[in-house]
Amino acid sequence: MRTLIGGIGYRNLRDHSAAFAVLDRLEQEDLGQHVVVEDTSYNPIALGQWLDSEPAERRFARIVFVSAVNRAGRQPGEVVSYRWMGTLPSRDGIHQAVTEAVTGIIALDNTLVLGTYFNAFPASVAVVEIEPLAHEFGSDLTPEVAAAV
Repeated sequence: MRTLIGGIGYRNLRDHSAAFAVLDRLEQEDLGQHVVVEDTSYNPIALGQWLDSEPAERRFARIVFVSAVNRAGRQPGEVVSYRWMGTLPSRDGIHQAVTEAVTGIIALDNTLVLGTYFNAFPASVAVVEIEPLAHEFGSDLTPEVAAAV
């Protein structure tokens, strides 16, 4: 049973690069042959096409996405994890996600919506979000986000 751990974010954008700090750490671990650690920050439609192109015997049984996401009411460095339930927005919301994807916006929410809409995901999708603080160019994380990683 294969598992994909995918990071979504922007490299060199301070705390919004937290997913890559997590991926870098995981790549140093022996997670076994059935775990794939991957930068999944590219176009959500292309991600869905990659997932769909895998032969049946190599398809992922579960996906864990890691991302730094600003959400109201959270403290910097707060970690929240949940199962993605596959609830889609309205048709306008789906259209907005497609528009943002094809114009190069990298966002966890777009990836979740489009992967679900195009039936590219397995039944088990989990999300780990880290609340970012700094949003400027740079490679170092704030102390709060570094502690979360």
